[in-house]
Amino acid sequence: MRKTKEELNEIMQENNVNTLWSWSRYNTYKTDSYSYYLKYIKHIKEDRQDSIYTYSGSFCHDILEKYYNGSIKQEDMINEYNDSLFTMNIAEYKYDRSDEEKNKAIANKYEACIKDFFVKHTKPNMNMILEMYILIKISEEIIFNGYIDNCGVYADENGKKRIVITDYKTSSIYKGEKLKKESGQLYLYAEGIRQKTKLPLNHISIRYLFLKYVTVECEQANGTWKERQIERNAIGEKLSSSAKMWLKKLGYEPNDFIEDMILNNSIDNLPKDVQSKFKISDCYVYLPLEESYINELKSDIINTVNEINEKETEYKETENENLFWSDITNKNEYYFNVLSGYSRKLHKPYDEFLKEKEMFIQQDKKQEEEDNELLDFLNNL
Repeated sequence: MRKTKEELNEIMQENNVNTLWSWSRYNTYKTDSYSYYLKYIKHIKEDRQDSIYTYSGSFCHDILEKYYNGSIKQEDMINEYNDSLFTMNIAEYKYDRSDEEKNKAIANKYEACIKDFFVKHTKPNMNMILEMYILIKISEEIIFNGYIDNCGVYADENGKKRIVITDYKTSSIYKGEKLKKESGQLYLYAEGIRQKTKLPLNHISIRYLFLKYVTVECEQANGTWKERQIERNAIGEKLSSSAKMWLKKLGYEPNDFIEDMILNNSIDNLPKDVQSKFKISDCYVYLPLEESYINELKSDIINTVNEINEKETEYKETENENLFWSDITNKNEYYFNVLSGYSRKLHKPYDEFLKEKEMFIQQDKKQEEEDNELLDFLNNL
């Protein structure tokens, strides 16, 4: 149950703070300081509502919550998702705002993966608290709050209480440095659970559930097992080489199976002894939960909040919006083109970036026209 405005005011009074920070607010500033300025200082509503990713993620969260709390059955999830697709298509939400062909290609791939998840996913065997409200004390002056998608509680083999925090993701999978970079919210929630329960950190686990992927364990020819993550719409294709190897090794004719395997995107048509060489499961990605990560995050939050407060104080005196100006380059252009909720009409740094880009395009076009005129002149000599 979401907290009311009155309840949040009471929580602020109890903790003697004027603001309850959220991961969204903090991360907005880290990602795009001008959007922070528009949203949290000027209180201007986002004017671009056609990106599908936010809506799709929310629908998927709601469907999982209904299934986990018993409101719907496992077999109902796919129908709920299809209903949500109908709603989003009617509203003309886009995966790619600028290229319709690319939008269709992304939609086909993305939606095939999510549909496969809802057909096959089953509820984890543990007690769960869904959308759990949590407070996290960063310092005496800085308090964060948020809602944990799924907080599971279970007892290990020694009867010790364990907690696993799960965040649902409909995005592409995080790996390497990106995994750590994107996972601050989970570290923050783990710290909140530790403060709330007094459990040691090694009794808490944090993980993502990436809906678009499966984790596949495949037995190698030497008897070892190798694990990898595969997008759900490409299971048959990605496992075909390993399946072909095992089919040959166990005396089968691969051509009798591989085409159907790829066509149906499944290993169900393979002989049982070949199927046994593969273990396919939902894609849970666990993060190492270390004290150093939490301390590093808390330090960055304190520095960032102090920076924001200083800029807000200066802004009240000067009304200089350049204090929150965003640097936009080709590296982060995708965010502003596809994910940002503000259009160039409201987002001045984005508008300036696009104008410069358009100017260069016009210059290149003019240069090309001049070159073509020169070539035509030479050809007519």
